[in-house]
Amino acid sequence: MRLRFWLTCLAIFVGLAAIVRLILTVWIALDTPAAISPFIAAWLIGLIDDIATAILLGLPFLAGLYLLRRPFGWRAGQAAAHALLILLLGVAVFSAVAELFFWQEFNSRFNGIAVYYLIFPKEVIGNIRESFDLRLYLPPIGILVLLIYWPLRRPLQSALKSPLQAGEWRRALATGLLAIALALPFVLRGPYEPVLHRTINELAVNGLHSLFNAYFTNDSKYDGVYAGIPEDQAIPLVRAMVQQDNTTDLAAPGERSLRRHVDNGPPPAKKLNVVLILEESYGSVYFEDVFNEKQKDYWQTMSPNWHRLAQDGLLFTNIYATGDRTVRALEAIFTSFPPIPGISTARRSGSEGMNSLPFLLKKFGYRTAFLYGGPTAFDNMGHFWETVGFDDVWGEKDIADRSFKTIWGVADEYLFKEALNRIDTLAAQPGPFFFSALTVTNHRPFLYPEGRVPFKPAPNKRDHAAAYADWALGQFIDAARQKPWFDDTIFVMIGDHGPKVWGAAQIPVQAFRVPLLFLAPKHIAAERRATLGSSMDVGPTLLGLLGLSYDSPFFGVDLRHVPEGGGRIAMAHNFDVAVGDGRHAVILTPKGDMLGYGMQPGPFQLEDLPEENVPDLSRRQAAALTQTAHRMFYARQYHELSRP
Repeated sequence: MRLRFWLTCLAIFVGLAAIVRLILTVWIALDTPAAISPFIAAWLIGLIDDIATAILLGLPFLAGLYLLRRPFGWRAGQAAAHALLILLLGVAVFSAVAELFFWQEFNSRFNGIAVYYLIFPKEVIGNIRESFDLRLYLPPIGILVLLIYWPLRRPLQSALKSPLQAGEWRRALATGLLAIALALPFVLRGPYEPVLHRTINELAVNGLHSLFNAYFTNDSKYDGVYAGIPEDQAIPLVRAMVQQDNTTDLAAPGERSLRRHVDNGPPPAKKLNVVLILEESYGSVYFEDVFNEKQKDYWQTMSPNWHRLAQDGLLFTNIYATGDRTVRALEAIFTSFPPIPGISTARRSGSEGMNSLPFLLKKFGYRTAFLYGGPTAFDNMGHFWETVGFDDVWGEKDIADRSFKTIWGVADEYLFKEALNRIDTLAAQPGPFFFSALTVTNHRPFLYPEGRVPFKPAPNKRDHAAAYADWALGQFIDAARQKPWFDDTIFVMIGDHGPKVWGAAQIPVQAFRVPLLFLAPKHIAAERRATLGSSMDVGPTLLGLLGLSYDSPFFGVDLRHVPEGGGRIAMAHNFDVAVGDGRHAVILTPKGDMLGYGMQPGPFQLEDLPEENVPDLSRRQAAALTQTAHRMFYARQYHELSRP
């Protein structure tokens, strides 16, 4: 009876997973129609993964039925067993429903983002409560759990009371060992990617398997897992990728270093201040009407202030974020470091003291400060800012006026109000300053004060929150224009990442595109450039605009010195890393693959190409860049203390 009941519970788990997969199949088929064969392949592998995951997650339950047989025979033990079954069913059903909401938001099964959220339950629970009316969702979930439990209650009671049959221990042990032998190798080698469509491949994995895989591989290895090349070939390739017409190599032959001198001319007569604004989730989709017919004409309604400001500044239109998380943007913008597999270095032990823009500016006499609209403990951001060169780090609790806030922090207008006061204080002191701020409003639950934009604030209205973010940024710059420090300040505005990853490609590069604007009307001529670049390039470009010559360890380059048709991007999505040059892109996977694609800068997805049409140089550059960065980080060769 015990073994039969356990198998019944596994079947229920697999059935719930199949229902989720069916819903996702319809979802994907409507969004990206494809031939039936890829779906069949993904379904078959996905069903096996469901069974394997069910076995491994269910083994403790099977062991409990036998090891706790005596306590479960008591009246209190029986009640506890029934309560435990209801709890486990609740987790299974809730996880299935949560997968659908997660897919709607991130176009993916549970991944590293879900892991980050589980680490910060306060923010996540608050976000759920503010984004969704739980009174509408929890009762149906509870009813479904009880409907599943009701026919199971008698088999569970029989399993608890059933006397141990002769040989039952041996059969249960043999079944468990056989199940482990069959399931464990399959799970450890997954997740599997049977086809070329990213979203269809998501059907080939169980959601909870994907979650556990993300948890255990967040700090992912490189050597032996991803494709690599000999180091004596990799270092020269990466150095060539960052060489420009105003740089001179400083690193010794064979040294794992990109040190070079960047000549930006004679020292400026006066060092300009810098105010850098990271706009939460502000992708190019909000800046221009460049996507397919399913998307709205965003620029007419969602970003009038961005467009107005861009008329007076240096705008780069083909800049790509290095990931889909804010911490990836922090890593790229402030340390000019490329994405390596797994989590951002901002979340890894060992990020302390990385070469950075703040450290470098401090050597030129700048004072540095960071203001965040939310709690600085989230995602290790405060610790990262403090250990890469920011003298002062302020968060939500340091903001005087918090008249409107969500679980993520204060509305943008109050962040910018605080920013103006903080900048006034910095400007009143001698010497230049580097002030950075990160907004929070353009994030689920997408709530903001009423009356600012012609849209009612409401959960799930992502584009309305983007319109508010645009309004708040415009108000901030307009107020700054009235300040005496405005004319001697360069404003840098960039989206930290796009609002949503979408598309069938292994890495949907078009979803990572963000606007980048340098604004200083008295010092920088207004211009619009389509130069291909990465958020890694923000720091070197800013230093060039400041006229500061320096010794650079950075992976980023000055976008103004990128030749026509040049430039490169690098980005990570889940455990894949892509490196592209505007003509081709190569994706490195944890299976050791180097997948080649055709690439066109702008709002365009990657194109499948025959393998022979992707240059070997592109593959070698992708491996060299990622491999070198990974090794430098863990050898602490990209840190201030490692520099001579």
